Amino acid sequence: MDTNNILAKLTRISQQPFLIFANQIEEKTDNAFETLQLLRTKENVTAGSISEFLDIKPSSVTQIIKKLESAGMAERVKSEADARVAFVKLTDKGKMSLEDRGKISINLKEELFKDFNEEELENLDEYLEKLLDTISSDVFQENLNEIFADDKRWKQFSQMSAHFSRAREQMLENSRFGELGGPRRFGGFEESFHGGIDRERHFFKRGHKK
Repeated sequence: MDTNNILAKLTRISQQPFLIFANQIEEKTDNAFETLQLLRTKENVTAGSISEFLDIKPSSVTQIIKKLESAGMAERVKSEADARVAFVKLTDKGKMSLEDRGKISINLKEELFKDFNEEELENLDEYLEKLLDTISSDVFQENLNEIFADDKRWKQFSQMSAHFSRAREQMLENSRFGELGGPRRFGGFEESFHGGIDRERHFFKRGHKK
């Protein structure tokens, strides 16, 4: 089996814009949408309860409410029992926005996996999990350290051909390999690819204490 062909396909898949979009939507929900979700499921929601739900400062909640009001997705209504209390209500436009957001993600995922039956999806998940386990294993990490952290070796390679050196530099730049501060991206995702290089040029696994 041509493993180079497999790696090429994995690379093409990881760089698909939709996967980047889906990762951002599923993993990093915006506070404004979280607020809309809360308003849809709860009644008599106050700014204080939003602050507690999102675990953010009241001043930040005020900005979120203003943004939602400006977009016509939420409104503030005074309590009939106590005029000093204002509830934040979801508008019809806000409800439509939530429904549209869900449809975008769900419809595209359904389209992506429409040609897979349940057994194939389970097998795919199993194979990907196996691949991730291999990448994060001690043996693989040691190989990474041996191969990529040796600057002297790569200097010799670059003297023969710039191709290998450029590929290594791109890997270090586009991932958290070689990270000395600040998030980087691997395959379009703002996430560690199970490792990095410390200040002594040694690879480490995610979760490893330097």
